[in-house]
Amino acid sequence: MINVHKFEGAIRSAGTTQEQLAEEMHISPNTFTTKKKKGTFTIAQVCWLCRRLEIVKPEDKCDIFLSA
Repeated sequence: MINVHKFEGAIRSAGTTQEQLAEEMHISPNTFTTKKKKGTFTIAQVCWLCRRLEIVKPEDKCDIFLSA
């Protein structure tokens, strides 16, 4: 599962919105929200999100995308 609060914080810190990320990923905002809630981003999407949101520390990546 995704740590939604930390993920949303990373989105805000990057100065973007979920809607902008969804558009850049070529998915609908509803699909983005569903993937966020269910933790179903692909590995490629997680890698892209980390680059886009400038999440570089391995522990930050794990805290957000590998939350139990």
